Amino acid sequence: MISEHDTVAISGGTIIAHNADGHSTIEGGVVVMRGDRIVHVGQSWDGQAARIIDARGKLVIPGQVSTHAHVGAHEAQRALVDTGQREFIRSSFLHFLPARRSGQPGVASQQDLRASLRFGFSALLRHGVTTVLAFAPAGPDEGRTMLEVAEESGIRLFWAPIVTGGRYWLEDDGKVTRELDENEGLVSLRRAAQFIERHSGAMDGRLNGVIALDEYYVSTPRLRREAKAVARSLGVPFTMHFLEQHREFFETVSDGGRTPVQCLADEGLLDPSTLLAHCIYVGSHSLVGYPVADDIRILGEHGTAVAHSPVAFSRRGMMLESFDRYRRAGINVALGTDTYPLDMFAEMRAASTACKAADRNYEAAPAGAVFGASNLAGAKALGCADIGRIAAGAKADIVIVDTGNLSFGVNPDPIRALVHLATPGMVDTVIVDGRVVVSDKRLLGVDENALLEEVRTSSERMWQHYSQYHPSGQTLAERFPAALPQWTE
Repeated sequence: MISEHDTVAISGGTIIAHNADGHSTIEGGVVVMRGDRIVHVGQSWDGQAARIIDARGKLVIPGQVSTHAHVGAHEAQRALVDTGQREFIRSSFLHFLPARRSGQPGVASQQDLRASLRFGFSALLRHGVTTVLAFAPAGPDEGRTMLEVAEESGIRLFWAPIVTGGRYWLEDDGKVTRELDENEGLVSLRRAAQFIERHSGAMDGRLNGVIALDEYYVSTPRLRREAKAVARSLGVPFTMHFLEQHREFFETVSDGGRTPVQCLADEGLLDPSTLLAHCIYVGSHSLVGYPVADDIRILGEHGTAVAHSPVAFSRRGMMLESFDRYRRAGINVALGTDTYPLDMFAEMRAASTACKAADRNYEAAPAGAVFGASNLAGAKALGCADIGRIAAGAKADIVIVDTGNLSFGVNPDPIRALVHLATPGMVDTVIVDGRVVVSDKRLLGVDENALLEEVRTSSERMWQHYSQYHPSGQTLAERFPAALPQWTE
């Protein structure tokens, strides 16, 4: 980290600065940092700096805020593109998440957890994400590995072990069944609260707590109400997977005559500190077709936040309907880097193009709004007024993007170009809490080749083990055939 007595200036670039009116552009501007804070932003500065970072020809943006990410290498999920079991109705996680009821080891039993987490945090930082809300269980060591790897990476982390109100089982006949366990959920809620009380503020203040309920579909009204109450008492955000499965909507309505959104409103869960991950299948969605309930209006009236991760869902043939419609209703739509490649540039691009397609409107999801969803909206959802912006007094979380390449090209509007053309390979410098963690397009202190080799070994071990998990003994290659056959002589 930069010493509290040292002053560092980022000079000469195109600065996306923030003032009372929101983001604005400063050509050839300067950002000055001291310690973990930004102390000056403007067109010029006449002070003395211990170090000057030359940003000429580059774009200087706020550190990106990912409001929903499963941090890791996603070794198993990488097999699931263009294929899968049709009975899962577009849900991808059911291919790998459920444990075998008969006791065989799960898919991830062969995973190198530390290597996978190191890969995930490294990818986020290398792709310009400086703050992440991670969604993960405590693991076999009560979260110690997660905390150690996150601290080593230098990222800003919102996390506590997820609260689980039930589970999925993979039966011997290949079916997946759901099982609720409210008591276990209440026990895991107490553990999550204790974790937050014990660890919040660790990692030099970069660790923040969050109550994360694994998902609406595997929870009860009591567990949801108590989880939200605990989040309020601790002053932390409340989040959960919500309406990412088709069946969630229809089974809820069939059981009680209320939509899942109406249920959350009745339970008192909806407010600006509730962050719903995905929230795809609301009543108005074209794949639901339930116009008698205005779910989007209800969410907007409460100022609820939605963590939108369009890349993963587009792979399964679905989209939010739509980014603009949710925002117009008053919903705080933030972006998340749900699964691989943990890339906010891809999420921004997908959010814009999917909304344009959903609304049949080329003016939909304009670049400025989508860019704001990658930083300011996430900061608001997490209750942080000092991240997601380049402003005096804000945290020194900054990303410098190298625009001098043929892919980015020459553009009259840097933000439109960023949203529609930028890639992670253009990230030149990443600063978190005043500490440079990426420089000259390389992670500092990380041997990327060695890390890739560790993850390759872990992945191949998991893939070879898949036949022991599958009820019929199918190999990974048989269950998820390759796009092209192997060469034969």
